[in-house]
Amino acid sequence: MRIGLLGPADGDSALVRKAAEFALGKLSAEQVIYLGADDAARDAVRGWASELLKAPFGEAAFMDRAFQLARTGTPEQLQDLLARDAEARKLSALRCLPAPPTRAVEMFEDKVVLFVHDKAQLDAEDIANAYLVVYGRSKGVALNHFGPRTFFSPGPLKAGQLACIERHGDSGVAVVQLDLHSGEVLGRTPLSTGRSKMVVLS
Repeated sequence: MRIGLLGPADGDSALVRKAAEFALGKLSAEQVIYLGADDAARDAVRGWASELLKAPFGEAAFMDRAFQLARTGTPEQLQDLLARDAEARKLSALRCLPAPPTRAVEMFEDKVVLFVHDKAQLDAEDIANAYLVVYGRSKGVALNHFGPRTFFSPGPLKAGQLACIERHGDSGVAVVQLDLHSGEVLGRTPLSTGRSKMVVLS
């Protein structure tokens, strides 16, 4: 299992798309979570899906086109539309955070991972139940270990980095930092023990 992590992009949907393409493609992430509080990821998905569909993105537009092809198109044209729609639906793997104060929660193996834009909105109960807290609002990459819990931010996306969390060993979790442009692994942090320490690869 692998989850891609994209830091805030300050409204730059093209940058979000580039990072999402990398995470979904080269990283083979099952899902990608955008940690910003703006609409950059939604805008990226709309534009990306419209290119795949060769038409405006949306259920109504798809149904109109499908209806037209069912009446006057060829079977090949209808099959092509359905294939492009299937590709566009894969973009649902790019997820946005819910609006505050709601948090996104994911079970990674048997561990609770909490995703939030601003960690300041969390309360003691949120933190007590989390194994890993991933947040977006940060001036740079940040990783801090407090007892059995880890707080991590991939930093702003414009800094040219993204991250992912992935399985480490039989039951552990690792946080991996990557260069967005080269794909180089910049660091890997196993979280399977009580003493996590960033390992920077040279």
